[in-house]
Amino acid sequence: MTASQLTSFQACFIVNSIEEDFQRDVYCLFGLPIDNLSMAEARALIRQKAKQGGASVLSTVNVNWMALSLANPEFRAAILNSDIVTLDGNPLLWLSKLFGFPMKELVSGSTLMQEFHRDKTAERPLTIFLFGGEEGAARRAMDNINRDPGGLRAVGALNPGFGTVEEMSSDHVIAAINKTEPDIVLVALGAEKGMRWIEHNRHRLNAGIISHLGATINFLAGTVQRAPYLFRKCGMEWIWRIFQEPKLFSRYLLDGLAMLRMLAIRLPLLRQYLSLQKLFSREQADANVGRKENDREITLSFGHNLRTTIDSPFRALFSACAGSGKCLTLNFKKIEFLNSAFIGLLLILMKHQQRTDSKLKFSNMHSRLTRILKLFLIEKN
Repeated sequence: MTASQLTSFQACFIVNSIEEDFQRDVYCLFGLPIDNLSMAEARALIRQKAKQGGASVLSTVNVNWMALSLANPEFRAAILNSDIVTLDGNPLLWLSKLFGFPMKELVSGSTLMQEFHRDKTAERPLTIFLFGGEEGAARRAMDNINRDPGGLRAVGALNPGFGTVEEMSSDHVIAAINKTEPDIVLVALGAEKGMRWIEHNRHRLNAGIISHLGATINFLAGTVQRAPYLFRKCGMEWIWRIFQEPKLFSRYLLDGLAMLRMLAIRLPLLRQYLSLQKLFSREQADANVGRKENDREITLSFGHNLRTTIDSPFRALFSACAGSGKCLTLNFKKIEFLNSAFIGLLLILMKHQQRTDSKLKFSNMHSRLTRILKLFLIEKN
């Protein structure tokens, strides 16, 4: 393949990736875009992306991750930059229901890997590289996976020890992973360091899916037992985890308090939003958009009732704007209501504008919209 052909292929891949990203059925929850996927849909999507290649990042958000995203802008940005984001924990599923989101079910990373491993009907197993974890855990997990053949096949395990993200990102480390050509790189370095490592290396890794699923390596290794199904179904897995790992008690307590504080502060805003959602759901959603464009900038003007659906024309519009590489201004002068699904698309739009160093500005914001965006932790710019 010539250099010009390679450049053309890369450009086509980027355009297709942007179009695919805007087809996601997402809802904004406390500033994060959450994909509305069933477990079966998530498994199919991961298989699809593993086959495509391109190092897609899967993030499974639990209460700890949500709390970290509230406190750490870099960590939140890493989640925003992910390609698939699912809910991993009943408290967040319950919270999404409170906001009125039609979320299908929990899609936890541990359950995903467990279901892949147990799948004896797979046409070919997904290959997985285990990176990190406690001393010896990755190797034990690899042995356990390969001892019981199913829908996963472990092709490598590496514990980089203690060190900085840069020290764990040496050419030697990346080459050791890439030579196995894994479908999945499962990372376990601690949430914040792990996501920094993924962001630092995602474009260097020859893998289909990269995901930080810390406790999953321990589950696969058998050093920690997953909670029985009934505990998980009732949202009581945290009790089981504390029983096995008492050191988790303080983390769960602090994370829970952070979430309750955030919810309590925003409860009046939530009540206003739910009242507006009920009111504007009786009206037809407004899909009319005015567009002005010059060599450097695109300006979009919207109608008054923005409620995004899976077949919304906003998806193709935002995809085209993001693919243009131009600065983008959204004129909100006429808007009276926008729902969480529309805000979810805004988060994806923000991601792609940042990737191309193109500005995204909101203009003519009024107090009602400011309150809605404040509820969902979206800052005006």
